[in-house]
Amino acid sequence: MKKQNNTNSLRFIFTSCGISWHRSLRRTLVLSVFMAAMYLQVSAQTETFDIVTYTPPKNWSKDAKPGVMNYMNVNKSNGGFCIIAMFASKLSTGDAQKDFTREWNELVATPYKVEESPKPETQSTADGWEIVAAAAPAKVDGADVYIFLTVISGHGKSVSIRSSLNDEAYLPQMTTFLESIDLDKTKSPTVSSNTINNVPVKANNAGSAKFGLMTYSPPVGWSHQQFQDGVVFKPLDLPQGEHLAMQIMQPLNFGGSLEQALQQSFDEAAAMYNGTKMNYLGEGNYKKEQAKQSFRGWEYIRCNGGVRIGGGDYPPEYGLDLFVIKINNRFERVAVLKSRTINRSCSMSSFYADDRQPYKTAINNFLFSLQFTDGSEPLLSSGTTDGGGIMGVWQGISMQTSASSGLRYNVYSPIFLSNGQAYFGSKFYSEGLDGLDTRIPPELYHRDWGTYSFSNGRGVLKMPYADIPLRMEGNTLIITANQTDHKFYSLSPVDGARFNGTYVMSEAYGKIPVISFTADGRFTDNGAVKVLYHEYNECINPALNPGSGTYEVKDYTITFNYSDGRKIKIAFLGTEYDIKNQSPAVLRMSANEDPMVRQ
Repeated sequence: MKKQNNTNSLRFIFTSCGISWHRSLRRTLVLSVFMAAMYLQVSAQTETFDIVTYTPPKNWSKDAKPGVMNYMNVNKSNGGFCIIAMFASKLSTGDAQKDFTREWNELVATPYKVEESPKPETQSTADGWEIVAAAAPAKVDGADVYIFLTVISGHGKSVSIRSSLNDEAYLPQMTTFLESIDLDKTKSPTVSSNTINNVPVKANNAGSAKFGLMTYSPPVGWSHQQFQDGVVFKPLDLPQGEHLAMQIMQPLNFGGSLEQALQQSFDEAAAMYNGTKMNYLGEGNYKKEQAKQSFRGWEYIRCNGGVRIGGGDYPPEYGLDLFVIKINNRFERVAVLKSRTINRSCSMSSFYADDRQPYKTAINNFLFSLQFTDGSEPLLSSGTTDGGGIMGVWQGISMQTSASSGLRYNVYSPIFLSNGQAYFGSKFYSEGLDGLDTRIPPELYHRDWGTYSFSNGRGVLKMPYADIPLRMEGNTLIITANQTDHKFYSLSPVDGARFNGTYVMSEAYGKIPVISFTADGRFTDNGAVKVLYHEYNECINPALNPGSGTYEVKDYTITFNYSDGRKIKIAFLGTEYDIKNQSPAVLRMSANEDPMVRQ
């Protein structure tokens, strides 16, 4: 049979509301392309899943799960996406139409809530396969999505391929993928029940979603897939060859302690990933933190461990983290599986995928934003530096005590917030305060965060290690730490700051870092942001490559928006900076306040 060319037999009509379905067109693209694929020679660069051999779409992310193989691509510039899912083969009912109806109800109608019953197209091949295909529009988070389902039956088995997309630009890539497919008539069916609902959700969706009694907010820029037994999130910009997935697990109804629930959850997660548990030096299978009560009122415990997944003498090593929350008489669980990589082209040090600050921030923001229908109300609201009085950011010299160096003086940048929180540490937050939920850092770095009270010129800073007296003398804040008065001065807001000129730094990595700013909010970076980011492992420094784009300053943060899509935040406290002078002789940026000198 000659290859059929019915590419134009399915059309999408774009309206002001998005893509609309043209009901008058009868034959589907999926059917015509797959019919042609039955007779194509398989490409040399192929992969095999179940009874299907195929050529993977180039530069698409791959997600293999029991019973299903997914390929995803997202166009960050316009929000377009396409997901192709191949499901493991099943025993056929012996009737291709019944096989299709079963698969349509399970893979399209139920998870996508598609009420329309499509009229499928059917055709038989010379080598004993019967193909049934149909497509229908659906709504996902209010957005228009189009679902193609092709079910191929024959030789005692059936296999389903589902494509979900919201942009017709993906049709050629979807066609190329389907044209590469070949089926093995000799293999037995996997007899997978396909009970999971592998439903893609918009990657950059706003708002919240639910799983059981849990309400969660999907991380922006991460894929979001709902299953019957959990929810999986993955960053869409994860570098090739790395793995990072966050998974909501089924709740655990258990009468034991948090520590016991953590152990059982870790064991379940290791089994879920078909992993062999590793030993954490001196800690057993994992290193756990002490159980705490979060600002949301629930108790939780977390741990870091490792598993080996795969075959061979030295299977790949993955990090496995668990986050367990006690809500009444049950435990809610979230697992994070992350690859461990040694990339000798940029560093001799190993790193985990979530060592990248944006991923780490997204994970912690997700975990501490979880809410429950039967849970308590938050004990604390997020704070700001607005409000007058001592609220704001200050800077001065204070005494620091450490076991290694004893007593020494360090630059401190205390922060007093509108919700009664206070920060008193020697390192300002590395990304500044823009977009920071101030309730989360104390969960991670407890020693440097506390609360304060202040009235009539005097107050108390309550830190985990001591109560520290405060008082105002004119415009100077006096903090009496270690029985010694230390003077601090208010840092003015730097919102909307603009710079104009080219600035250089001291030699680093064998080069002179340079950055140029223009007063209209643009920059050209040639190594300066890489140094300002202060990431010793070049493999995970997002500013490793130079670039250009726009910048903005807000809440003691300068955000570099690169034209290639990178978004890098760096602290900018504005020390010795006059917002009226766009070309100062020296600019200081980062939490270390690195100096950059104007050329």
